[in-house]
Amino acid sequence: MTEARTASTVLVLRPATPADAARLLEWRNDPAVVGFSLTGRPVTATDHAEWLAARLGRSPSRLWIAEEGVDPVGQVRVDLEDGTGTVSIGVAREHRGRGLGSRMLRAVVVAMEPDVEVRNLRALVHPENVASMLAFEHVGFSDTGGRHQGFVEFARSVEANP
Repeated sequence: MTEARTASTVLVLRPATPADAARLLEWRNDPAVVGFSLTGRPVTATDHAEWLAARLGRSPSRLWIAEEGVDPVGQVRVDLEDGTGTVSIGVAREHRGRGLGSRMLRAVVVAMEPDVEVRNLRALVHPENVASMLAFEHVGFSDTGGRHQGFVEFARSVEANP
């Protein structure tokens, strides 16, 4: 587990399990998340179950549930390829607006530091998702100037933890 402390609460990243499936599907199909996703559409329960089984069983992916105390507050995923981890983050609707995105990202950077398979992190952010862009910038990601399907690419080194 990885922790990120603030003056008030501790945020913990714990590995996701099959027991998290319903919660992850609910978060994934939140209308705001769908609007900022690469596909722009919700996923079915069957498709999500297949996706989750593949992610949990596939070593090049890391999937965590962020918890504040006993409350699940979001998820962070890192998909690995050629030394680069592509980060995906989602904060549960009822927990948005409290800076959790930045705290979750800081925790995932710390979690990836000892992982010899990953030296760089990147993220693709919807150009209208200002809160997400600010969260990534807050923990040292920079806009690379690259675009992928209209999404803004952010990147940072794992070693340079601000």
